[in-house]
Amino acid sequence: MARLKKNNETEPVNSFRFSLVGLLLFTMVLIAGTALVSTRLFDTKPKPYAFIENDIPDPAHQDKDIFIRKGPWGELLTQNIKLERPAEYIALDEKNPEPEAWTFNGLNVAQVKALLAANGLSKEQADAQLTPEHVKTHGTTTVFTPDENFLLSLKPETRQKLYGAFYGMGVGMYFDYPFIFPKDSIETICNDARLQPEEVAVLRQLVYPAVNSVRLTDYDLLLRKISTPQRRTVMAKVLSMQPAVLARLCVRPDSDIDKIAAYWGGMDNVRFTDMRPMLEALKGLPHGGTVSLMYFLPPFARSRLYTYPLPPQPGDPVLDCHWSTFNFSSLQPDNRYNEPQYTIEYIKKNLYQIDAPSIYGDILLYANARQEIKHSAVFLADDICFTKYGDNYRQPWMIVRMADMQTMYPTLKPFYYRRKVN
Repeated sequence: MARLKKNNETEPVNSFRFSLVGLLLFTMVLIAGTALVSTRLFDTKPKPYAFIENDIPDPAHQDKDIFIRKGPWGELLTQNIKLERPAEYIALDEKNPEPEAWTFNGLNVAQVKALLAANGLSKEQADAQLTPEHVKTHGTTTVFTPDENFLLSLKPETRQKLYGAFYGMGVGMYFDYPFIFPKDSIETICNDARLQPEEVAVLRQLVYPAVNSVRLTDYDLLLRKISTPQRRTVMAKVLSMQPAVLARLCVRPDSDIDKIAAYWGGMDNVRFTDMRPMLEALKGLPHGGTVSLMYFLPPFARSRLYTYPLPPQPGDPVLDCHWSTFNFSSLQPDNRYNEPQYTIEYIKKNLYQIDAPSIYGDILLYANARQEIKHSAVFLADDICFTKYGDNYRQPWMIVRMADMQTMYPTLKPFYYRRKVN
């Protein structure tokens, strides 16, 4: 820059001189600055909320999967997630599935034929299948190995009626524990980019409708129709997806820590004193923060949450929903909860029925029309519970929404109980 004088002027004025390269650089800087300002002015789209970050979302970030609800528990932040089994847990028998074998205990061949004919099959179909090459008897037990083409030919309404009749009879694991998908989730599965079109076509052929859901019982057949063990593993992972919930408590500068303590601190083996310093620290932040609900669970539940059990070995306890529910606050699991009569006596002695769950630790029991308890869970807060679906090692321990749990057991009626105060 040089200082020059105009004609007839005594005071100097400022003037700028640029080389060609300098002018180009200056122009580029101006363009970049203009673009940056425009982006700041016109880009009003909110930054995606990161659930795992220790902050509280603005109302604009709350949607069908992330939202906040206030109550006696404090301020609960939840996000819907999907859990999948690790590939390492996909069993060898899923990678190389054997043909189906339907086991009918206490029924002879004629009785099995009558059962099939009464539940969706014609007499001709039953006679054609229950031939010596497909049937073996062991004492009072009849084992039927259905033809693959026969299974593929069944209509959805026939599967619904026939497989529903087999429930609870011990005919096969997937008759008692079928894959159950909410009606909207089956489309999500079928549209999963990891699946091949021909695999999806077989899946659609084998699923059938049930109450408020879609089910899959012919799981082994589906896997056998997939060409390689690697592809079967992919299908097994996709089908293992379960709706679950991540949950955190929001602590703001004006949060009442004593109120939070009153709700969460009464559970056996939950020491709220250990958590208070962390909550006070969050309260002291300019905008507060969040803390995982795992900190408020007793050790039994905290150590198992979002994990899958290993395949059972002989002599192992049955890691079902009841074992998980009634050991929720135990330091050492009590395997007597595997015994139905012991569990029933425990309920009668230690619980009383209530209209609806509202306190941390309330028990949810789901019973069939014969008043047999088929599922249980522990109420946490709002609409979420801690549970495990059945004794199937393919199912994880998780936090779920009550509505999703009812979808898993659409024919069961919930009853609610609370522990008696000693």
